[in-house]
Amino acid sequence: MFNKTIIYTINRLLNGCLFGLLSFCPLFLSAPLYAVQITLNVADVAAPSFAARGIKVILAQEGSAEFSIDELHMAEKIWRKVHVHCSEFLLSSARVTCHKGKLDAIPDLPFTFSYEFASQRLELRLTAEANELWQVNADFRAQPWRATVLLRNAQGKRLASLLPPNGPLPTQGALNGTLVVHGDKAGVSQINADLRLTDLAVADMSGLHAAEKLQGTLHVDAARTGQTWSWRGALDWQGGELFWQPLYLRGGHTLRASGQWDNTQLKVTQAVVNLPGVGKVEMQALWDVKKSNLLEGRLVGENLSLANGFADYAKPFLEKSALSATELKGFVDVDWHYRDGATQALLIKLRDVAVVDGEKRFALHGINADIPWHAQVQSMAHVAFADGELMGLPLGATQWQIQMRGNNFILPTATLPILDGKLEVNDFYLHNINDTWQWNFSSTLTSISMQKLSTALHWPEMHGSLSGSIPKVSYQDKLLKVDGTLLFRVFDGTVLANHLELFDPFGRAPRLSGNLDMRELDLDLLTRTFSFGNIQGRIDLGVNNLELVNWLPVRFDAKLASSPGKYRKKISQKAVENISSLGGAGGVAALQRSFLRIFENFGYERIGLSCALHNDICTMSGVEENGNAYTIVKGGGIPAITVMGYNRKVDWSELITRLKRVLQDNKAVIK
Repeated sequence: MFNKTIIYTINRLLNGCLFGLLSFCPLFLSAPLYAVQITLNVADVAAPSFAARGIKVILAQEGSAEFSIDELHMAEKIWRKVHVHCSEFLLSSARVTCHKGKLDAIPDLPFTFSYEFASQRLELRLTAEANELWQVNADFRAQPWRATVLLRNAQGKRLASLLPPNGPLPTQGALNGTLVVHGDKAGVSQINADLRLTDLAVADMSGLHAAEKLQGTLHVDAARTGQTWSWRGALDWQGGELFWQPLYLRGGHTLRASGQWDNTQLKVTQAVVNLPGVGKVEMQALWDVKKSNLLEGRLVGENLSLANGFADYAKPFLEKSALSATELKGFVDVDWHYRDGATQALLIKLRDVAVVDGEKRFALHGINADIPWHAQVQSMAHVAFADGELMGLPLGATQWQIQMRGNNFILPTATLPILDGKLEVNDFYLHNINDTWQWNFSSTLTSISMQKLSTALHWPEMHGSLSGSIPKVSYQDKLLKVDGTLLFRVFDGTVLANHLELFDPFGRAPRLSGNLDMRELDLDLLTRTFSFGNIQGRIDLGVNNLELVNWLPVRFDAKLASSPGKYRKKISQKAVENISSLGGAGGVAALQRSFLRIFENFGYERIGLSCALHNDICTMSGVEENGNAYTIVKGGGIPAITVMGYNRKVDWSELITRLKRVLQDNKAVIK
């Protein structure tokens, strides 16, 4: 691009050379130029945005010329050891011309050059194979002056030396079109560009930014008034692929934009982007270029498709989050306002939206919502959905009203239907402190049929009901805590859970810790559920220091024992065989060979088994210790049977394999 500094420098350099030649030796005017060889060293030339050092000109007797510049600075770029050869060079008081010229840096792009001193007209033509042409025509005397650049099959890779080396650089492809530049004494005043890109490819050294086979058109109009530029442009990206970590996009995008630029701030007064498969988005922005800071912004989109929008533009940034496998459907309206370093308003309307987790952890369908959030004004959000699933449990239709003001969100009461019961949430409070989200609530679970619950979760059929209360639950710094004790009722007994903490619940590998205390569970209901063989009686089960990683146990101290009190205590032969088989095949064989095989049920006095899991090894014990052995079932009554265990150290994965085998052999299926 030519400005007054470069024009001034060219004139100074060429006119200086001419003056030196003509005044130094009048003999040259009467003698043929080819009869002598002249070497001219020109003083260094410096001006704002331009500097040339070590300039040397050699005029040979056969009419050729050699130009060399040790160091050339222009437009914040530096070239060293620049060398130009002109096979046919003509220098007169009227003009300077160069035919069959070559630049060492681009030897495959020969050029012709002509500059008239009086009219200040410049012609530069560079040509190469495959019909490649770079042609510059300029008239610097007229005001405003004008320069036109014509490109025909211009190879994009030639622009690499003019661009920042750390950014994406063109490696192939062609440009066709024109660039027209107008200017006055103050410099460039107007730019008009019409370009077409064909099979353009760019890439950076890291491989994180690249594009291939880009096809499209670019149109830019810009005009300067004083120190401010007004501009408008249009980009039609018609084909090709773009990878801009982590985004991967294909052609079909269009952009229309206009604004101002004052050398400090870039203002986008209007921009319209068409996203293929998503819809139209309108934007406005004020950008501080020197500080790389967004000062103001607005984004508006109506009836945008969430399916493609989320998959193409949001999901790539969620690869390591719990939402990486999530899919969205439906449509959304959005209106976003940004100012003073923060979002001032965000208005969202959802229509017939579905959110489905690819790992089948959750799903919501038929979501309709109106969320008019403001940073300084209190408002109310209305959210409703038709149905859904949570960890396999079906959810019924519901609707909520959420109070909003700034970073505070309050849901006084909410009901979530689950099977034939419901979860009632009270005093849900979500707020942000120091850029950290925190929330808390309490809830109650009304009676849910265990038969329906087990069917929904694909468990063996259970009997009874499940209900309970959940005290205060809080979330802060990725830690979900239950303050108090959870109470549930199942298998005609009670389940208490305390000291529960869940770290990174929305991450890829959540960690759960806490204690469980189960009291007076009905063994008849429990064993019938899992087809383990029948056991009549009641048991207590305590699990302390429980720790799960990604929902798999890595540590606990568990103890199962008969509940105190008087009640019927019977155990079937099948249950005895299954308990024995957990310790290996030897116990089963011994029972089958003895006379006890003729009995179907036995009496027992106590049942007890404990496991301390550490480093994937379960250390076993029972109700009584007998050297290396331990008693699991202590016989009582007539007939009575005692079941012993002999393996103190059991591999946890092997124990789970044996348990699954027992359940499968008895037609029980757990998923």
